[in-house]
Amino acid sequence: MDRDDLIAALEEHGTDTAGHAALALRAGTSFQVWAGSTVPADRLFAIWAWRAECLAEDGVATRWDFDQGLPDLRLAGDTPVTLGRVGMPGDSRLVFLNADLSSCVAVL
Repeated sequence: MDRDDLIAALEEHGTDTAGHAALALRAGTSFQVWAGSTVPADRLFAIWAWRAECLAEDGVATRWDFDQGLPDLRLAGDTPVTLGRVGMPGDSRLVFLNADLSSCVAVL
């Protein structure tokens, strides 16, 4: 997946978090997509929902936008997703793409 395709998928997704990641990519930030490796979205949802709960219990302010991303990831059900990462200054975002990399499922 090239930079322009990832930007397009993020912009089409339409959440604030996806928009920030797209802007960072336009500014030249690093990114990686682990194409060819998929995991059912519900398995990843279980992991990230648990992590969000633990962080909330500990009173830790998170960098991830769980409020937007987790519901999107949950709605994907058992759909296979590919994981990516967009690096940003002082931050990074996890990007969940559908198996053929044509659209963004969620951004944390």
